[in-house]
Amino acid sequence: MKKHLLIALFSVSTLISQAQCTEIFISEVVEGWSNNKAVEIYNPTNQTKNLNGYGIVRFQNGSTTYGSISPLDGYSISPFGVIVIVLDKRDSLGTGLEAPIWDELQLLADAFINPNYDNGIWPMYFNGNDALAIVSNNGNTLIDLYGRIGEGTGFGGWSAYGTDATGTTLYASQDHTQKRKSNVVSGVTTNPSSFDVFAQYDTLPANTFDFLGGHVCDCTVSVSEINNRTSVQMYPNPAGVAPVSFISEVVISRYQIIDVNGKLVFSENNVNQIFGRIETAELPSGFYHIQFTDVTGAVTTQKLIK
Repeated sequence: MKKHLLIALFSVSTLISQAQCTEIFISEVVEGWSNNKAVEIYNPTNQTKNLNGYGIVRFQNGSTTYGSISPLDGYSISPFGVIVIVLDKRDSLGTGLEAPIWDELQLLADAFINPNYDNGIWPMYFNGNDALAIVSNNGNTLIDLYGRIGEGTGFGGWSAYGTDATGTTLYASQDHTQKRKSNVVSGVTTNPSSFDVFAQYDTLPANTFDFLGGHVCDCTVSVSEINNRTSVQMYPNPAGVAPVSFISEVVISRYQIIDVNGKLVFSENNVNQIFGRIETAELPSGFYHIQFTDVTGAVTTQKLIK
């Protein structure tokens, strides 16, 4: 049964005030090819967040009503951690709507939900023109919103940025991964008058999964660190066995790994991209500096703990 998020939900009088860094919010949306769909949720607090009573919903094709709530009961998110929720399509023999998700996305999932399509009532069957939301209180309280509810029947997507060879409009919300900007510290708790993907999200190519499993947010740093923050971000940090991912506002041409004694440990001189991975498995435990040089010649240095 479809439920209505009543207009009253979006009034100041009925909304629970969401102070900065106190409530979970969407940190990444993967709208990939076929069934490669994922939503990452971030906990910006220093306490474990129990997700009992929370759920995910979808407003399909500009609808003002959502289909069915996918409850998140039984899950929790560690302090400053994330949960990666992935569409449950793991059958390697699946066809059509049952096409399997890619192996690399499956390995990053913390939870698989919505195995059955059921005429599209479940949230994880979203496309680039569907609004997604985290709700609580049986769907009566909006915690965070990706998109704009009721944009219009037949709506193509958000943030048009050009056309393809056939003249079809291209939208940032379609066939891309959207990573929430680090300066976003709380969810969208009212339906906006418009939705600009680029204002709150960094847009990455389709089927980019590199940054799932961790999120960089200003909630975890001091004001002075925010003011002096560089344009390059890395995570996870401290590093483990898995590669460290980086993302930059400017194309990186090379990076160097330097130990605490100033010795050059490793250098990659042909990066030429805004995001990538740094292999750290062979590094001994300790402190390092990663020195990034972008295409303008500017150098940014980040600390790495292994």
